[in-house]
Amino acid sequence: CTEQLMEDGSTRQMTEQDKQGVLDIVDKYSSRALRVLAIAVRTFEAMPFDMSNEDLTTDQKFEACRSNLKLMGLVASIDPDRDGVPQSVLAARGAGIRVVMITGDYLKTAIAIA
Repeated sequence: CTEQLMEDGSTRQMTEQDKQGVLDIVDKYSSRALRVLAIAVRTFEAMPFDMSNEDLTTDQKFEACRSNLKLMGLVASIDPDRDGVPQSVLAARGAGIRVVMITGDYLKTAIAIA
């Protein structure tokens, strides 16, 4: 993001210190088993790529759209515990089964969940 929305509704350029502050908040929430999403926007007068070019991949289109974003804020959520999981893990370990967790979560979130 190049800009951020301030509490009073104004916007300002994001400094490297601002960006690090956002990452610190993400780490703080993630360490508490929260999933964190950044909400950012950008208004287009026209799409930043040729929409008639069928050779462009989705990744290339996304890359063109994700520059010069304005950070609106962060949203944190937590998945509720699933019934029976802790007991199942203990039972499996008791039976000599090595239990592993495979996740696509941010590392700090995954560590906190585990």
